Amino acid sequence: MVLELLAHRFNRRRLLEGWVGAMLLGGFTAPFRGYRVSAAAQDVQPASLGVLTIVAGGLDSRNPGEPENSDVLKLCRVDVPNRTLRVVSIPRDLYVTIPGFQQDKITRAYDFGTKANNESFKAGAQAIKDTIAQNFGVEVDAVILTTFNGFQDIVNAFGGVDVTNPYDVSDDAYPTPDYNVKSIYFPAGQIHLNGQEALEFSRTRHQDGDDGRVMRQELVIRGLLERSHSSDIKPSITDLLNKHRKSYDTDLGKSKQLALALSAPDFTNNDVSFTTLSNYIYGDYAGDMWIYSGDWSQIPGYVQGFLDGSIS
Repeated sequence: MVLELLAHRFNRRRLLEGWVGAMLLGGFTAPFRGYRVSAAAQDVQPASLGVLTIVAGGLDSRNPGEPENSDVLKLCRVDVPNRTLRVVSIPRDLYVTIPGFQQDKITRAYDFGTKANNESFKAGAQAIKDTIAQNFGVEVDAVILTTFNGFQDIVNAFGGVDVTNPYDVSDDAYPTPDYNVKSIYFPAGQIHLNGQEALEFSRTRHQDGDDGRVMRQELVIRGLLERSHSSDIKPSITDLLNKHRKSYDTDLGKSKQLALALSAPDFTNNDVSFTTLSNYIYGDYAGDMWIYSGDWSQIPGYVQGFLDGSIS
């Protein structure tokens, strides 16, 4: 949920990290238990970060022992010196090779890694990194993940988020975390969403499929980045990280997280670009499992080109 740290002053330090975390993007849980800024962390300057490639994701993590699928995966290139962020949304049902395991949907990589290594987050993150490298030819520096509850906490920490919904969205079979269903409705136009509503807005797809869901995720991300510019949001970075440290998990080091936060002042929505793989994938079956297959002679080159800016 990329990138996603809260800046020292939100009227000047923009929450680039927030959008990554919020998407699901998050990552402070383990590293920030009892967070204190070390001397080493304070010495790291934003300019030293250069360019980072980060996977921001959202875990469908409910009951112990059940699969933890990374149902939202966004491959992000953060160019700190040039203040640009480029994001590729990877569909959860994309059928790929998961190194060390098997061919399966990419959503399963994290769970395979953790289950094989005593529920280790770092092992799950490494499985995601290895899968991205194997299939897209992209080396990932860090993974940042959040959960349903973590996503809601992040949005609520911003005081909610404003989005412009392009059309009415309704879903009479929206899946709830307890495996039931409910009806939800979001009218077209400018709407304000709290954490739960933002989660529902970002997850629903029965009306318009995966493309509609990805579009709404991007609206929420952009809304959070815009919200971070508001002068009424002024808590310190350490206060926020301590308060919401259980909303994220990441393998990005503390000093880099801090430096990334301090790099945020010049990022705006004009600096953020999104794309999908829609033009390169198609619905298919692997046995009795519905998947996305794709043109793998084209996909890696497209992903690499978009991330490095040679493809607009």
